[in-house]
Amino acid sequence: MRRYLAQDNIVAPLFSPSLFVVAPTVCIAGEISFPGEVRIEGKVQGEVRCQRVIVCHDGTVEGLIVADEVIVEGFVTGSIYATQLALKAECDVEGEIYHAELTLEQGCYFEGKSRRHPHAVLMAPADATSA
Repeated sequence: MRRYLAQDNIVAPLFSPSLFVVAPTVCIAGEISFPGEVRIEGKVQGEVRCQRVIVCHDGTVEGLIVADEVIVEGFVTGSIYATQLALKAECDVEGEIYHAELTLEQGCYFEGKSRRHPHAVLMAPADATSA
């Protein structure tokens, strides 16, 4: 049985200080800044800044993502700044992506602008209002 800590409508597993989970029934409006991995199964309206982020199959991000590694299986509308970016089959991404390495799986949907840069994460705006 998984145990969760709920605080300010944010749900994360108690057993891992390096993993932050946005559960399927959770919607966060604002900013997530976390030093480890963020797994988005619910919805984030705002920005996500972390080491690694996975937008799961039913997960949604409307805003800015800044991370060394980004894996998108679900939906993203906004800008992504990543060293390694993987758009998985059946994902839906609309916006601008900045990356050093990009993987596109057959069946992914991407509409927008793609820019390759060796230091893409450093190009990210300091806050979402400048994105």
